[in-house]
Amino acid sequence: MLHTITRGSFVLSALPLFIAGAVSAAPASTAQNKTSKEDMLVVTANRSESSLWESPATIQVIDQQTLKNSTSTSIADDLQDIPGVEVTDNALAGRKQIRIRGEASSRVLILIDGQEVTYQRAGQNYGGGLLIDESSLERIEVVKGPYSVLYGSQAIGGVVNFITKKSGVKPIAGTVKAVYNSATAGWEESAAAWGSVGQFDYRINGSYSDQGDRDTPDGRLPNTHFRNNGQGLWLGYNFGNQHIGLSLDRYELATQTYFDDPDSQYDAFSVRIPNLTREKVGLFYDIDVDGDYLKKIHLDAYEQTIDRQFENQVATTQPIPFPIRSLTVRNQTNTHDKQYTQGVTLQSNFTLPANNALVLGTQYKRDKVSQTSDGFTSQKSLTGIVNTETRTNAYNESEQSNTSLFAQNDWGFADNWTWTVGARQYWLSSKLTRGDAQSTSRGITTDTSLPEQSAHDNELVTSTSLRYAGFDNVELRAAFAQGYVFPTLSQLFMQTAAGGGTTYGNPDLQAEHSNNYELGARYNGNLWMVDGAVYYSEAKDYIASLACTGQAQCNGNTTSSRGGYYYYNNIDRAKTWGMELSAEYNGWAVSPYLSGNLIRRQYEGPTLKTTNTGEPSATGRVGVKHTLMLNVANVTSDVYIRAASSAKDDTGSKEIRTPGWATLNLAVNTEFGANDQYQVNLALNNLTDKRYRTAHESIPAAGLNAAVGFAWNF
Repeated sequence: MLHTITRGSFVLSALPLFIAGAVSAAPASTAQNKTSKEDMLVVTANRSESSLWESPATIQVIDQQTLKNSTSTSIADDLQDIPGVEVTDNALAGRKQIRIRGEASSRVLILIDGQEVTYQRAGQNYGGGLLIDESSLERIEVVKGPYSVLYGSQAIGGVVNFITKKSGVKPIAGTVKAVYNSATAGWEESAAAWGSVGQFDYRINGSYSDQGDRDTPDGRLPNTHFRNNGQGLWLGYNFGNQHIGLSLDRYELATQTYFDDPDSQYDAFSVRIPNLTREKVGLFYDIDVDGDYLKKIHLDAYEQTIDRQFENQVATTQPIPFPIRSLTVRNQTNTHDKQYTQGVTLQSNFTLPANNALVLGTQYKRDKVSQTSDGFTSQKSLTGIVNTETRTNAYNESEQSNTSLFAQNDWGFADNWTWTVGARQYWLSSKLTRGDAQSTSRGITTDTSLPEQSAHDNELVTSTSLRYAGFDNVELRAAFAQGYVFPTLSQLFMQTAAGGGTTYGNPDLQAEHSNNYELGARYNGNLWMVDGAVYYSEAKDYIASLACTGQAQCNGNTTSSRGGYYYYNNIDRAKTWGMELSAEYNGWAVSPYLSGNLIRRQYEGPTLKTTNTGEPSATGRVGVKHTLMLNVANVTSDVYIRAASSAKDDTGSKEIRTPGWATLNLAVNTEFGANDQYQVNLALNNLTDKRYRTAHESIPAAGLNAAVGFAWNF
């Protein structure tokens, strides 16, 4: 481990450098953004490049400059200031995920270059994480709500599409970057190179991150360290009106669960993921037909493997009446599972008479999961009356495939009016092909074999939007979309153990559904840039875990003080109201801005109806930016407050309260050298050393900390 730089000495040494630079630069003028946001090209809403201004859905972008300036230890943190987006960690510091508009991470669709990253091990609140190397990225597109039937409606909260670099304007360009973060006493190094040589395009990238335990106002937290690394390659070739590309990428992480036990309920508690690896090979083919009606054809295919190791150990001691007196229960589970995915997409773009632009396509995807697990359970009483040990071994194989047809038409039916209609038809098949288990207790071995099981579903999901651009500098939109999230193989068929509890799959599960409505407006004029939306959604058939009371799915087990047994079922529903706003003014020497989300969510379970769902009613960021163009450097400073209101959660077995919080932060980015080839990023976070925890993160946030990044761009 590298030597830790003390918090005080680091901040004191960095601040004078910043102050000196700001004073010497005072007479210079404010710079404008290099690329206006309204002209930015996006693809996720339309499956073809169109301007952000003309998007039929609420879509926001993390652009290349924002990624270059980032000093975050997790790519999820780069998304946290998008209105409606919140970070969640499930107590795993190394595997942060995101929620959108109150919906759990398992209801957010993750794409890499439009290709889906599924995670069949997910429960109702867990996804695979954002398993992507940031050094490979060109931008990140976030569509809020299930408004992208073209890229997949397997979402309720939204779609996140990670777009990677594919080429360059010169034979070789790239960046080498290193970031030190005092909050974790950790380093992250990355390098990427890309370019175009004749008809060839390429990109090669890699990164390594080693982060230590998180530093908070109460000291460093044990079991919050993690490591990850990633590598990627893109090779493309252009011939005439055709383009073919090959992508290879790999991402690996190792992390463990942070657990706080102030009441000493556990003798031991450990959850580790010593290895989670995603590997993918993708092929892409595009042809510009440019016929009278048919304009483009796109074909892509990919193979992806997600390999996970999981280790869990829990021990508790409970008082038991005489003569046993007390009982110590130890559970240990080790699981190794592998998910193999194949997918292919065929898409055609048409330009039709009467100002119609039509996209037609079909998609096929197949996930195959194998899981090997072994477990050990012991029960020992203080008096020795109870002394049992049980060992279990299991192996399961299951698979899920879906075929879908999709279409979306943009119709400019009148001056300044555009009507977009989209639909996707799913045909889904899930099946358990093998389920073997062996249990040994008191010298007796029992073998069991599960029969083959299957589940099928088909669903038509639709979306539509109406846009009006007849006012100067204003674009208005109204939209409706249906959300659809089908159960994972884990929820359908598998028996999983974690935290001392066992959860059983339920092959009778139905898919989750939602209806989503949105009114939005964009304004770009008089040096203002404003994007806002109000939204409402009704979701039903939520999949949640219920305590077993002898159901067939639970193998007759019942939750008791000696063991927690649960099973999945469709029981919950939710209604969500919200308003999002992003605004920036560029008419002064400094540019004030704000972004935020107001949300109210009503949850309804079998015995509970509440608006205390754990969502802070208000979250946001407000700040001022100042960019100076100097002879020797460009300096951008950003002073901002990030804040959230309090939250209360009554949906679980006990009420959870999260106090509101606000942090003061400062970020300074400096570019200098020929063609701005060097860059220094400084972030001073949580300047008031605030003690807090966000509503959807289990780990307390870092206290006052500094992050410094240096990049060489060539």
